[in-house]
Amino acid sequence: MGKLYAIALNTCREAIRNRVFASLILFAIALLLLTLAVSSASLHEEIRLMKDVGLFLISVFSVLIAVFIGTSLVYKEIERKTIYTIAPKPVFRFQILLGKYLGLAITMAFQIALMGGVLGLNFVMLDAPFGLSMVQALWLIYVEVLIVIAVAMVFSSFSTPFLSGLLTVGVFVVGRFVDELLTLRLTKPEESTPFTNGVETAVRAIARVLPDLSLFDVTPQVVYAQPISWSFVGYSTGYGFCFSAVLLVIASFLFSRRDFV
Repeated sequence: MGKLYAIALNTCREAIRNRVFASLILFAIALLLLTLAVSSASLHEEIRLMKDVGLFLISVFSVLIAVFIGTSLVYKEIERKTIYTIAPKPVFRFQILLGKYLGLAITMAFQIALMGGVLGLNFVMLDAPFGLSMVQALWLIYVEVLIVIAVAMVFSSFSTPFLSGLLTVGVFVVGRFVDELLTLRLTKPEESTPFTNGVETAVRAIARVLPDLSLFDVTPQVVYAQPISWSFVGYSTGYGFCFSAVLLVIASFLFSRRDFV
């Protein structure tokens, strides 16, 4: 645990000092404050607009930060050759990867809490309650980000940051539409052909492998004041933790077989 703590702490410091992290979070906070002015101009829809835009900005910027930093953590260690100072020590490679994951997870928790606090300040200025559903939505955004970090770790364990970033963003975008891809129909049943059936089967197979990130998008329920059950939050959280664990096992296996020379 001491080794994981040391690696995680060092990763937190490195992530916070990253210029991309600082730039994106400042830009996101500025947009959240701008949202207050925009929502004030709407007619009797201030709260709904604040919830919709606020959660969207927090989700998007959290994912972008996770992708930018997550895909470069391992690569930077190899590029700067600092991995050579860690590898000879009595620490397993999976501990290095897990420590970096935990460090970035802690950093993202701080970042989402900060942006959630700014959004909550906007609600105070509008004299509106923040609401339990907003807290649940922020938590689900964080669990979604944990999956994105794990996906980034998998790709970065064998690829470059640029390609890893593209693949991770692709997984995120497709993952948001997994529920729709599972029921995809290119043509009517009576008009189907072997080609269309094959394409539909392939798309569904890919959708079953990718994480179902639609579970973590509860913005419509929050905006229209629909209650979010704790059982759903618990199920989504368990799903996110289990999927992240599987991805970390895959990333650890790939990283352990990587040649640093």
